[in-house]
Amino acid sequence: MLFRALTFVLPSLCAGEENWVDSRTIYVGHREPPPGTEAYIPQRFPDNRIVSSKLIIDTPTSPVTSGLPLLFVITVTAIKQGYEDWLRHKADNAMNQCPVHFIQHGKLVRKQSRKLRVGDIVMVKEDEPFPCDLIFLSSSRGDGTCFVTTASLDGESSHKTYYAVQDTKAFRNEQEIDALHATIECEQPQPDLYKFVGRINVYHDRNEPTARPLGSENLLLRGATLKNTEKIFGKYFY
Repeated sequence: MLFRALTFVLPSLCAGEENWVDSRTIYVGHREPPPGTEAYIPQRFPDNRIVSSKLIIDTPTSPVTSGLPLLFVITVTAIKQGYEDWLRHKADNAMNQCPVHFIQHGKLVRKQSRKLRVGDIVMVKEDEPFPCDLIFLSSSRGDGTCFVTTASLDGESSHKTYYAVQDTKAFRNEQEIDALHATIECEQPQPDLYKFVGRINVYHDRNEPTARPLGSENLLLRGATLKNTEKIFGKYFY
């Protein structure tokens, strides 16, 4: 996904980051920063459900000015589009009801994909597709990497390597991940799959956060599939 260039500078930008406008801030695991830190304004985001059905019939001409032959064509076209829209609606429901594992109070809990909220921390296992766009937090691999295929997105079947955030890659279990205090700042989503600019602020024992830049190598896209990696944890940010 592509993010628009910005016209003003956010404070404390990391080296190599771009200026952003119309940005979003997400609380990892819905945990707000410690008291006394810079104030963030909570934002509302849509849920994770998919809606690809149109529910609108496109006709090639106005029925009022058409004769019987065109009326017949319009009727057949409407039936065909209605059937295709019904199939899309059925596929949407199947995907929206898929079970997803996420962390709640230090434990793994299952719920339907459509009920995921921005800020949830999700666990994905090998050969499972990512249920939403995720910032890659940690992996079962010791070096904090994972392998992904994006064939369903761009047709490329080769395995691609992605990298967990430096400050969170050592987290191995649900309790460690659930204790994470962090915020993610990034630009609003755009359609380019290969461009992403953001920043994660990780709060340790002190009030001043550690800021790390985020790029496309930290982004796990919805629809891509985890490969040759037992599991990963990622934060739903869009």
